[in-house]
Amino acid sequence: MFNLNFTICLVKTGSFKSAAEQLFLSPRAVSKQMDQLENELKVKLFVRQRNNTELTEQGKNFILAAQDIVNIYDNELMRIQSEREKREEKLKIGFSSADQEIILQRILKPFLAKYPHLKLEFQEESGRHFHALLGKGTLDFAVAPYYALDSFPNEKFSRLKQIELERGKLLIGVSVVNQLSKNDVIPAEYLGDLPIYYYSPYESDFLRKVFLDKFSGCLSEEKIMRASSLELRNIRVAANQGFGFYPSPFIEIEKQRNPLLKFLQVDGDVNDFYSSTFYYNPNNDNPYLKDLIKMIKDRQH
Repeated sequence: MFNLNFTICLVKTGSFKSAAEQLFLSPRAVSKQMDQLENELKVKLFVRQRNNTELTEQGKNFILAAQDIVNIYDNELMRIQSEREKREEKLKIGFSSADQEIILQRILKPFLAKYPHLKLEFQEESGRHFHALLGKGTLDFAVAPYYALDSFPNEKFSRLKQIELERGKLLIGVSVVNQLSKNDVIPAEYLGDLPIYYYSPYESDFLRKVFLDKFSGCLSEEKIMRASSLELRNIRVAANQGFGFYPSPFIEIEKQRNPLLKFLQVDGDVNDFYSSTFYYNPNNDNPYLKDLIKMIKDRQH
């Protein structure tokens, strides 16, 4: 488990130096652990470069399996702890990214005014993982994106309910250096001219498949690139190294922190739907969850 956590940390930070700082170790110690893991597996997991570390294809497969193992382990620890705890006045909350944290603050603001002493616990994790956590009762609710894709059925998650908090569209960020920035829209057929970046702190192909499906016929899989941070996505788009996906509910914030970007709607037959969504298990009997749901629905009507 210790080596798995090392590996996941290295993938998320992108370099031995950054991973070492986060783990309070020397870069040499982290490198030695990774060498030991590769020797045990007898496969090369990383391509070591001067300033960053990238996964090999075998490494990508391994990290997905490793993340699942760590998640299962963490979930079981949380379940055991939850069973030991007596009933407390608290909510266990999940959110999937920095963007969703903004939406979460918006819904919590009036709620915390009503319950200022309520204990809150937070967990940041991928949107897909939240479905399992909500089903088990490890979380009371989660805020994560919803993309309205018929080709991604959620039958095993059908017991969950959802409330759309802020609905919008996926816009395309374009550098002002690019001639397309002079337009009000970007034709769908132009999306394949440059790589297109999406933000996700998690090493997974799920979102790549989501965007490939939403913009079917306009993008090839190799053109859709993951950025591990909002800052990395933004600076690459600003430097005209690619386009970027930007959900419209956050555009005013994006305009403030990205003066070199213009945000365009896609002109063409594509599924650009986006919603920040509140997910919960209707069988959860937490009274504070029920009151929060009522408060959200009352505000929407």
